[in-house]
Amino acid sequence: MTEPPVLPRPRHVRRGSDVVRIEPPFRISSSGGDVDPAASLLGDLLKRETTEPSRRIEAGVEGADVQLEIIKKPSERFDDPEGYVLRADPDADAVEIRSATTAGLRHGCQSLVTALVRDGERWTLPAGKIHDWPETNWRGLMLDPARGFLSVERVKRRIDQAARAKLNRLHLHLLDDEGYALESTAYPELNRDLDGSERPAYSPDDVEELVAYAGRRGIEIVPEIDVPAHAEHVLERHPELRCTVPDGEPSDRTICIGSEESYEFLETLLEEVIEVFPFEVVHLGGDEWEMHGHSWEECADCRERMAAEGFETPTDHFYSFVRRLHGFLESHDRRTMLWNDQIDVSESPDLPRNILIQFWRVAAPGRGPVDGCSMARFVEEGFEVVNSYVHAAYVRGWIGEEYMRGWAPRRRPSVPEGRESMVGGGELAAWEPSSEERRQYFERALPSAIPLFADRLWNPDPVEGGSAISSTVTRHALGPFVPDGGDVYRELGGLILPTNWKRSDPDPPAHPDRSLPDLSPTEARSEYEETIETLTGLRDSGRVVYPETASAYVDALEWLLEVAERDGRGVLDRP
Repeated sequence: MTEPPVLPRPRHVRRGSDVVRIEPPFRISSSGGDVDPAASLLGDLLKRETTEPSRRIEAGVEGADVQLEIIKKPSERFDDPEGYVLRADPDADAVEIRSATTAGLRHGCQSLVTALVRDGERWTLPAGKIHDWPETNWRGLMLDPARGFLSVERVKRRIDQAARAKLNRLHLHLLDDEGYALESTAYPELNRDLDGSERPAYSPDDVEELVAYAGRRGIEIVPEIDVPAHAEHVLERHPELRCTVPDGEPSDRTICIGSEESYEFLETLLEEVIEVFPFEVVHLGGDEWEMHGHSWEECADCRERMAAEGFETPTDHFYSFVRRLHGFLESHDRRTMLWNDQIDVSESPDLPRNILIQFWRVAAPGRGPVDGCSMARFVEEGFEVVNSYVHAAYVRGWIGEEYMRGWAPRRRPSVPEGRESMVGGGELAAWEPSSEERRQYFERALPSAIPLFADRLWNPDPVEGGSAISSTVTRHALGPFVPDGGDVYRELGGLILPTNWKRSDPDPPAHPDRSLPDLSPTEARSEYEETIETLTGLRDSGRVVYPETASAYVDALEWLLEVAERDGRGVLDRP
């Protein structure tokens, strides 16, 4: 048995020498209500993956292609609540998936459907045994509908892509300078332009639909209301939340945190959030207020509050703000999550240690505390951390393929020995561009970035480069009908597509200087055209998992054709 084309890569595979052969309609056997959610999902996954139907049969009835079972008693076989064992038996031409939890069964089902291979009218799976479990418990993807609204259907597609890669958190960044992506009954102005026209936002029914859709796939949704900075949208509609500056202009991007009116506003907004999002964690942002500028030291209300509470610095004032909202969330059985960059961890910050820290960088001078700050210091101070270090996690901006393949959430940045468990996992961040022209970037980039990042959260072994992983990612992104050895990322120039978000022109769709470097322009054009034909055929016949991904790659390859025809870039012959 060769390595199964599964991402994240399974932790332990025992190879067999044969294959298991199954024919549609696929027969799924399960017993007990606790197995039903995974069995129902498996039917949907098989239909999406293979275009073939499946049906449920009673437990114990012979002839099942896939048997699902939850083993209640503790067992080292699973190693982790999300662990599973998948056994493909060629003698019975059947697959068994066992776990201690529904979550583990779901992961086993995702491995099964992504490992299937088409063989004539039948489907095959390499014989053997997979014993698998995750390295981390927080495996997340962040989307940014505040800056660029994402339809419910597009969010569902991202949920599917995340679940396919065994992620278990979806972080929705709902409030920023550009807008608020959640309908507000208390503050309807947040959902309108200044001229009164309606802006797109998720209704309570939309949220209920997304929460249920994600939950069925084992994903919890984390809502984020980013305060006190990134508040231009809020302050334009609610100027009463600006600081009171007697002899000057208050900040237009950071709210007043000395006024009781601000707390009433935010607590009301958070009540609306808590009502529709059931997960225990609520993200309060808390980032970049020093970089964005604030008026706290000039504000009459802030100065009065700081004097009354004995605060000497804006940082102390900010910590008081966090403690107030943390207490509010705690009273509603919610846990606070914050970005790390405004917390001075060179000394012990006056913040509750049950706040979950999302680490993305140490701030630059003038943008927050720098000296003595590190991810290591957060865990030394007793904070649990989610690692979103920019060089590994920021899809549009800093990440590179080589760095991500060797990255590990508990090693980069470094963590003191013995404190590794304080890093709960990591989260990939997909910050939406405000320009509509650039919005298609994630259709190209996320189908490969998600499984590669998810692998780093699941399997601690570094990812080797080369054609094997590239072919596996191609199959993961597009599905089992991709021809054997198909590798769209060779043509596109890499697994991580261009991410230079600071360019004045639109991001290039592919890496022209790394695409097919060993071929002449004529040979490269032939390769591009052949791949375009393959992708178009798969898409038009309904044999690709995500048609949008195939279309995005066709567009990128057509751009590479133009480059090759115009000046030979990206191939052996230079202009």
